[in-house]
Amino acid sequence: MHKALYREYRPLKYEDVVGQEHIVKTLKHQQEENTLSHAYLFCGTRGTGKTTTAKILSRAVNCISDTDDKPCNECTMCKSILDGSNLDVVEIDAASNNSVDDIRELRETVKYTPNESKYKIYIIDEVHMLSAGAYNALLKTLEEPPEYVIFILATTEPNKIPATILSRCQRFDFKRVSDEDLINRMKYICDKENIRYEDDALKIIARNAKGSVRDSLSILDKCSSFSDEKLSARLVLDLLGSTDPRQVLEFCISVIDSDVSKSMKMIEAYYSWGKDLKLLVEDLIELLRNIMMLKISSNDESLIDYSDEDSKKIKDMASEIDTDELIRILSNLSELIDKLKYSTNQRMTVEIYIMKLASPSTDNSQEALKKRIENLEKLVEDGKIQVLSNQNIAGSIYSYHSQAVLDDNSQNINKFTQDTSTKVYKEIIDDEDINDIKSNWDKLLEQMKVDKKMPLRAFLAEKYDIKYKNKILYVILSDDFSFAVNRLREKDSVDYIQATMRKIFGLNLELRFILKEEMPDMDFGPDKEDNDDENISESEKLLKDIAGDKLIIQ
Repeated sequence: MHKALYREYRPLKYEDVVGQEHIVKTLKHQQEENTLSHAYLFCGTRGTGKTTTAKILSRAVNCISDTDDKPCNECTMCKSILDGSNLDVVEIDAASNNSVDDIRELRETVKYTPNESKYKIYIIDEVHMLSAGAYNALLKTLEEPPEYVIFILATTEPNKIPATILSRCQRFDFKRVSDEDLINRMKYICDKENIRYEDDALKIIARNAKGSVRDSLSILDKCSSFSDEKLSARLVLDLLGSTDPRQVLEFCISVIDSDVSKSMKMIEAYYSWGKDLKLLVEDLIELLRNIMMLKISSNDESLIDYSDEDSKKIKDMASEIDTDELIRILSNLSELIDKLKYSTNQRMTVEIYIMKLASPSTDNSQEALKKRIENLEKLVEDGKIQVLSNQNIAGSIYSYHSQAVLDDNSQNINKFTQDTSTKVYKEIIDDEDINDIKSNWDKLLEQMKVDKKMPLRAFLAEKYDIKYKNKILYVILSDDFSFAVNRLREKDSVDYIQATMRKIFGLNLELRFILKEEMPDMDFGPDKEDNDDENISESEKLLKDIAGDKLIIQ
């Protein structure tokens, strides 16, 4: 009968234990110095070697070989422990023997000296499953056991063990085994078993094992028994129902790029393959975590395990995506994972959350609002969007590609500028001039349109107010447009707008661009203008302004 690989290749010596060098070194040193503890607590996730190390320790302390390398696994004592015939090494499963009576029975056997071994070893697996009464029954014996008794407790959940038990044990934490160590172990076994493999296949197995040696060997066993063919990445992905890393990468790009249609199509395709959508979300979270690690570690590629081509894409994504946007996506995905635990329709739940991520307009958070503004700014920068004031388009029909309309606008503006070109430029203005600027602000925007200054035009179309003080004209923008203020304050932008205002209004004024929050510092006095939007938030006001304009997209 076939013996599972994780059983066939279970470590028999300390040197065979994978990825737990810190624990192996400590136990060997204690054994050599004869400073063994009376009680050990081995903690760690499944498949990291807790029970295996406990069994090695039980043989090592009872080995009667003259060699320094113990256990030898050749002497009569080691062999009897290996075949389970030694009555002095007792292994107890606390999951099924967790009552007070079971522990009382254990306490009775502790009184008797070993039959033939030096130490009597009690290995209690899944010790966190013991009842409260069982813990109390174990306390006294655990604190002051006979000198020939050693307790080894193993658990995956040390947080469930009472502090009174923890304080009586010497604790060792087994860490997750690295993918590199798992791959090396699988390569060794594949060579021994004549299993042909691709390196990418072993990488996928190691990634899915998540630090567990037993899980990695179980997956390897399953995949190798499927076919006599070479173990390929595609075969492993099909058997595990996992996602191809490149598919996850494409899916992640579609979410970040707000491509809702592509995201939905990929979910549909993934669902039709019969794969677990929760795995897709987990893989997406893992990829985004790698992107975050690259972003905060100056693109240190040692933190990720992808092909050169995919690593380049991930690095590009890390450099382009904003940290706040990354946090927004990860927060929503973490929430999605929790929802999937109780969802009766996983497909719909995933689609709703992915649509929320890929379409910031459905998300009212500050991070989503910032993403929407960035998308709008990008469209304006690329010249793919025009923002036309309601006043200018009242009673008119505009076409983005209509040269006739552009010519009409140019003639109107030229006529206006001809009327103002004969004026002497004013350097000091009054309230009447301010009102004239406000009422004819659209003429300035139309001239900027003709000059193809679309980004600047879009920013100035969203002005909050205009103030004048000490020969300086202040153009005030909403607080949500801090990114626009920085662009407007650039020298080229200021020079162009000043020149255009001279042309349109006949005014030679120094310009300043500030945010609404900076107004008190300028001491303009109380704002006496009525503001219908006074009682709504800045975010709602921004969305209202955007909705009130006409967006013409190529």
